This record gives sequence, structure tokens and C-alpha cells, in this order.
Amino acid sequence: MDHLTRTDLHQWSGVDRDGARTTLAVVFTDIIDSTTITKRVGDGKMFDMLYQHFGQARFQNNIYDGFEIKLIGDAYMAAFKTADAALRFGLAFRQNTGDPLIAIRIGIHVGPVRIWDGDIYGLVVNYAARLAHIKVSGDEGIFLSATAKEHIQSEFGTSMQDFNLSRLAPTQLQGFGPREEVWQVITRELRVARAARFKAKQEEEARKNPKPAIPQVPGPPTQLPDLSGLLRRFQNPNKH
Repeated sequence: MDHLTRTDLHQWSGVDRDGARTTLAVVFTDIIDSTTITKRVGDGKMFDMLYQHFGQARFQNNIYDGFEIKLIGDAYMAAFKTADAALRFGLAFRQNTGDPLIAIRIGIHVGPVRIWDGDIYGLVVNYAARLAHIKVSGDEGIFLSATAKEHIQSEFGTSMQDFNLSRLAPTQLQGFGPREEVWQVITRELRVARAARFKAKQEEEARKNPKPAIPQVPGPPTQLPDLSGLLRRFQNPNKH
């Protein structure tokens, strides 16, 4: 995406001044195990991977008419006019992150934000950021607030063909309540990716922490039967 100015964000979102309030779908992405990846490949290679990663984010952002807000380390923050556009972006970006070593979590929330100096502010932003850090088995995922889920169901209906929505157990989000309602987006491809990632982590953990060999404890000596009487019979076959 070309560099966009504060005026561009005003125009895109339909506000006429700094501090104006509008409703947007806010998206955060987070690279899973980015520190581990950087240690493995080195800073130089990781920089190249991030370049490709954010390039892919911008490509998908343009397709779904989003607005890139900013890069925050290895996280990507964008806004969309609707929750379904945000979800389409998330599904496409998660499938192609720009590098096969990069897997991501995505958080989507919808609500009122204030626009100021080319950025967006409000609790909606904080909530979306927390959603991108939810931990589940297999790590990867797209996580929705209850509001985003309602907007998406309103657009797609309850019989969605390409994905399903599954409610997580009541979730603690930092700075918010201990029983927040969070939904995850489930696709067939995501199930496969999670299973593969979970298996790879188990194998890596087994290599790092191999189970100690179980020592073989010798059992009691085997008691041989008394064959002396049978031996005497063979030695004296005529004696009964």
C-alpha cells in the first residue's frame, strides 16, 4: 500500500476532523514464536521474512479495502469498514503469510473508535489486540469478539460453507473481564495446520527433553524343577 496520510484516513473512514468518532472493524495480527524463529534464522533472514510478510498483508489489505494503521514490531494493525471484510482479509492472510515459517494469530473486534493524527484510539483497539494473543492448542487461529461474531453471522447467515464459528470457554483477556465471550473461526485447512503444528511442538519437546530409559530390574532367579529322580531312572532303567 502506498503511504497514506492523516487526511487519507479521514476520507477513507468518512470523518472530517481529528477526534471524530466512527465504527470500524479493527484487526491485529501476531506472529507465533517470532523470537524462536529469529534465533533460528538470524536477524538478516528474519528481516527479509518480515518484508515479505508485511508485503503480503498489504496486498490482501488492498483487496478487501482495508486501511493499514501501522506496524508494531512484527504485528500488523489495520481497520476495515465491516467485520466480514476484516474476516476475509484474515482468512486470506493466514493462508499465505509471505513465508512458510510464519504462522499467525488474528484478532478482530468491531466498535466505535476515535481517529486522530492518522491513528485510531479506543477500547475497541485494546480489545482487538488482546484477541490476537489468545493461546489455544496448535497456536494458530482467528479470534472474534462477540460483536464481531454477530456482524459476521448477520452477513453470512448461520449456515456458513467455508468456515464455522466455535465459542471458546470463558476467556480472560488482559485488562478486561475474566469471562469474556470469544469465538474462533474454524476451517478445514486451519484444523490441519493446527494438528501439524501441535505434533511438531510435541516432537520438538521430546527431542529437548527425552524420557530417561527405564532401568531393567532383574527378577528373582528361576527355580529349576528337581530332576534327580528322573535322572536316576535313566541311569538304572531296570530298577522300579
